[in-house]
Amino acid sequence: MANGYCPIQYVTENGFSIVRLCDIDKSITSKGTKHDFVVRDPRGHELEITVDISDSAVAEIVSRSRWRLSLNSSYWIYCAERHLADYLWEKDGYPPEARLEVEVLTLDDLNLARHWSN
Repeated sequence: MANGYCPIQYVTENGFSIVRLCDIDKSITSKGTKHDFVVRDPRGHELEITVDISDSAVAEIVSRSRWRLSLNSSYWIYCAERHLADYLWEKDGYPPEARLEVEVLTLDDLNLARHWSN
C-alpha cells in the first residue's frame, strides 16, 4: 500500500480476506449502514462487495439500544463486516451480484449493540 500503510484484514477460517474499502480509500465514509469491502478468496481472486443493513434491522437495533446508536456509529461497519465474514464462511463463496443485505439480526448483534458506545 502507498506510504507503507497496510489496512487491517479480517481473515475467515476458510481463507477469505476482508478489507474495509474506507480503509483503502479515505474519500469513502465509514458511517451509515451501507458499506463496501474488498474481499480476496483463497485462490487470490478479488471482488468488491457491498453490505447493506436493512431499515428494519437498523430500527430494531436503534430501538433496543435505547437510541444510543446513531447512523454515524462505528457499530454499523463492524456489524456489516461480521455478517459478510459469516456468509463467506458458511457459503464458502461470494454473495450473488456481490451484494449482501442484512435483514435478520443475530443475538450477538443485539447483545453487542447493548454495550456499544458511539
